[in-house]
Amino acid sequence: MKKAVTTLMVVSLTGNVFPLLNILAIFSLLPLYLLGRDSLQLEQMKYGPETARKFLLAAYIYWFLSYVLTGASLGNFFSFEFLRFDGALFIAYLPLFLFSDVCLDPRFVRRTVALFLTATSFVALLGLAEFVDTTIVPFGLSSLPEPLQLLHSASTAADIFHGFFRAHNAAGATYAMASLISFSLLVCGEKPSLVRWPAFWLAANFVGLALTQSRTAYMSFVGALFLVFVRRGPALKKFLKFGSLILVPLMYFLLVQPVVNQRTEEVSNFEDPNIVLRFAYYQRAFDNFVQSPIVGAGFGRFNDEFKVFTGIPHVVHFATGGDSLNDDSHAHNSYLHFLAEGGVLGLALMLAVWIATFRWLGKQREMFEEGSFGNTLALAIQSCIVLEFLMSFTEHMMGTATSALTIFTLVGLFLNLLGWRYRVASLVLAESPSNGELQTWPAH
Repeated sequence: MKKAVTTLMVVSLTGNVFPLLNILAIFSLLPLYLLGRDSLQLEQMKYGPETARKFLLAAYIYWFLSYVLTGASLGNFFSFEFLRFDGALFIAYLPLFLFSDVCLDPRFVRRTVALFLTATSFVALLGLAEFVDTTIVPFGLSSLPEPLQLLHSASTAADIFHGFFRAHNAAGATYAMASLISFSLLVCGEKPSLVRWPAFWLAANFVGLALTQSRTAYMSFVGALFLVFVRRGPALKKFLKFGSLILVPLMYFLLVQPVVNQRTEEVSNFEDPNIVLRFAYYQRAFDNFVQSPIVGAGFGRFNDEFKVFTGIPHVVHFATGGDSLNDDSHAHNSYLHFLAEGGVLGLALMLAVWIATFRWLGKQREMFEEGSFGNTLALAIQSCIVLEFLMSFTEHMMGTATSALTIFTLVGLFLNLLGWRYRVASLVLAESPSNGELQTWPAH
């Protein structure tokens, strides 16, 4: 059962146009959590992300109380529409709690990561074929059934690759993460090669990223790539030798396409209607924060209309009146959004969850030999967290489900890999009582 549930969860990360599949996958993690609670090794050795989980529990309590104190309906809080939009973080972070160590073996973990990257790769290649069919040489893909029509148009752009996501920025985040994971496995692995699966995954997912026309994903991917990988000496040499041979030619090919080129040029166009609208959202979020800098206006209140505030202005000033709206409008900046709804305390709790997870990954990565799968997977997840931080400057990535679900599911997979390593190490220590230190191991 545990392998079936894990596979379902990973497959669900490749899209959100079928929400029932996502809901089924998330709540199927509950049996895994109950199994993991019985893990004697986890209880004794404390190798899980306990600090991050404590911060997340505190954040959940804080945001729930913040919602209740505004006087909003509890029925609305538990509604599908609220949890899908305004309250999505209550769903998005669940894998950090529920995906525990259930003794998944390293080979299965490796195959599961490969399944995710292969699935996103083939969806991206289908998107590329549809893009070529639409813009260069038509060969009949427009007749595919609606669920397989992966390109969409908006008021300011056409032929945008969504994959199986509702929004192109969600697709951009997923394909940026898949590209970073592929890059880590290719460049930081023991035997980098252009004829192995990581090279294919990197090429295909980078194409998917480019076709999403997500400008924030473009910039954040480049930033995460340099901050995590390129500035590392050994990784820089491998990047120049392997990564650049894939990314540079693909980048050139895609940038000469008018549709993609136009979107990259619009990064600095401050007259773009979308950018102008974002500045309006920034101003609204800042005004809410100024009204109540310590605890914010209340969870889920940012996009509500005709808000009426109660309390001490510019200290603690909750939005206790107004029309409640459940939609996907947000501040387009996670830091401002958390400040607007939860004040300094809310933002601090959310950042603490991410920073604690990042630091835990860095510490536990040392359990694996440099170049091993466990080491490169931990580094890949760290790069995804850096991507999350960067994308959150122009999107509410920390408060939406797509990227957080992916990252914390990967954390759960790494936790199982780590648990296997600790169990092996404990057996070695039991046979060698004079040696009191755990050591790194080259396998997996």
